[in-house]
Amino acid sequence: MLKHNKWRVVLWLLAFFAGGIMFAGGVTLERWRSEQIDFYNAGIAAHQGGNAQAAVEMFDRSLNAYQRTLRAGWLERFVYPRPNTELAARASFHKGMALIQAQQAEPAMEALLLSLRLNPGAGRGYYADDATRLSELALIVKYNLELLFHARPDLAHNQGAGRRPGDGSGEPQRVPGQNPGSMPGPGNRDEL
Repeated sequence: MLKHNKWRVVLWLLAFFAGGIMFAGGVTLERWRSEQIDFYNAGIAAHQGGNAQAAVEMFDRSLNAYQRTLRAGWLERFVYPRPNTELAARASFHKGMALIQAQQAEPAMEALLLSLRLNPGAGRGYYADDATRLSELALIVKYNLELLFHARPDLAHNQGAGRRPGDGSGEPQRVPGQNPGSMPGPGNRDEL
């Protein structure tokens, strides 16, 4: 009888210990806040307030939090929510717009290109609404990038989309694969 009570006490202690761990984990998750989201919201508030440099700093912190969460260990990835790629793309886009407002075209171009790398608009969402939203965001980023390239053709040339420097002929720069052989099919073997 005493042996039976001893096991019952051990089982109660194990259950109490497991419940304490779950309760502590639940409280931790309840109080957890995403740095990525907090810095993004602070960046939006600074950008809407007209403070471009503070906005750029907050968007940088949001992107750094995204990168840091991507490199997290397996336990953190198991317990905490995954980083939001769409939010990182939006942070990079708004960072680019704040840099354009601050008359810094080169870093703005890099931020807009990073936004397109994070969200190419290829419909990677799970639902049609997500795919539409991501595609629209990518189109907005592409439009603003084209406006930046139109205002600064030297930036477009550095990306391979411009004309030859110093050449006023207006002919586009040749890209490998643009001028295949004049023969139909795979091309002329002598030109290889």
